Amino acid sequence: MTGFAVLDDPAFSSGPFTSLASLDVAVKLRPLLGGKVEVEEITLLNPVITVIKNKNGVLNVSTVGPAGVELPKTPSRAPIPSNEGPLKILALLAVDRVSIAGGTLTYRDLSAAKRTEYILQDMEILLQSVRLGLTPKLHVGMLAQPFILPVRLDGTFGPLKEYTDIDAINLQVALGKTVGRNASLNISAPIINTANLPIALPLQKPVDAKNLQIVAEVQGQDVLLQNFSFQLFDGQVTAQGRITSGFETPPFTGKMTIQGMQLGPALNALAVTQMSISGTAGADLAVQGRGLSMPDLMKSLEGTGHMVVNDGKIEGVDLLQEAISILKVVGISLENDKTTAFSTMETDLAIKQGIIYVQRLLMDSHDFQARGGGTIGFDQTLNLIVNLNLPQDLSQKITHSSPAAKFAMKEGRLSLPLMIAGTAQAPSYGLDMKGLTGKVQEQMQKKVEEAVGGLLKGTTKPEDLKQQGQDLLKELLGR
Repeated sequence: MTGFAVLDDPAFSSGPFTSLASLDVAVKLRPLLGGKVEVEEITLLNPVITVIKNKNGVLNVSTVGPAGVELPKTPSRAPIPSNEGPLKILALLAVDRVSIAGGTLTYRDLSAAKRTEYILQDMEILLQSVRLGLTPKLHVGMLAQPFILPVRLDGTFGPLKEYTDIDAINLQVALGKTVGRNASLNISAPIINTANLPIALPLQKPVDAKNLQIVAEVQGQDVLLQNFSFQLFDGQVTAQGRITSGFETPPFTGKMTIQGMQLGPALNALAVTQMSISGTAGADLAVQGRGLSMPDLMKSLEGTGHMVVNDGKIEGVDLLQEAISILKVVGISLENDKTTAFSTMETDLAIKQGIIYVQRLLMDSHDFQARGGGTIGFDQTLNLIVNLNLPQDLSQKITHSSPAAKFAMKEGRLSLPLMIAGTAQAPSYGLDMKGLTGKVQEQMQKKVEEAVGGLLKGTTKPEDLKQQGQDLLKELLGR
């Protein structure tokens, strides 16, 4: 049979719902002469199927066929029993091979605000040994668009029985869901754009992931992710983990390694903020949680990790200029280009209940060295304290203009505790006065201890102690 077509409902499209170039059925001659039908091969050439979901969420498959034609009240022949599925029918016909060559399946969704279309093209499907008591072999190959994603499935299932129960399913899957007790999953794609994914990601703009590789095993409800790797923003991402299906919020555990990623474009894809960080980033993370949506992750995601950024900039703020401005230092001119350049920034991380805990933050800049820590929320709230250790020459200039600042001196260098609060969109800056006054108290206590020790040893006279106190007040008040 050639040129077969089934028209679509005119409410959906004017074209056919399905068509095929030819349908060939080959039967065995010797059993046919004995009155028994044994089908050797069924071949469908270039079938084309178009599935459409309209704006009301209705699929054209529910209305396919000519409208307005009444079904006969009395069927012309006995109906096929409903408990016999297509595999059972094929098995009873004793089919050796069922194949589809060059098929295309298109799914078009018009119900969403943004029209989406997915195509399975170049379909090659081969089903062998479909007989009762035998274990059929299955091969599927196709290309998924717009992902440019090759799909391949090979395996066996069976043996076939008169009922739908299947004892064993053994599939090697290239892409898609498998229903079975055990299966393996292998996915590879040269490039995938996130705009074409069927799930929404919290990104400001679509990005391209290159050289995607996924190797996983399905063991009952558990999916063991043995290797998940792709290239993103000039860096390499690799991960391993486990996820358990069958739950409304599936539990998962995993480890991830990031190497050579450009941090600036990565953060800009997540959110546009006044303050952003650029540089070449590397990280090691270990996480666990439940669910994959952002509300679920904010509640359940926990983990630890370590991150290093080399040759970068904090764009949108000059931390040193902010600290000097707060001290109201006069007579010191710094080049303020709203950037803080650094050679290395390194920190340990902990994640819990929507908060990233920044621990042992170390930053090495041309203008200063910094140590600190604090928290960054998933909602981009900031609560950080960073101690800026300034070079000796700049420290001397600042203490000369602001004598009170010399109490923050240690080993000839000024250490300023800078507080960063607010949000990444609108950060605010201030000095940790508690930390700064603590250093003043430390200096005062040291001088008092020296004075009392001098009195006890007889090396300091009371009138000398009075003069030292006056000098200390002058030093503190800058008078």
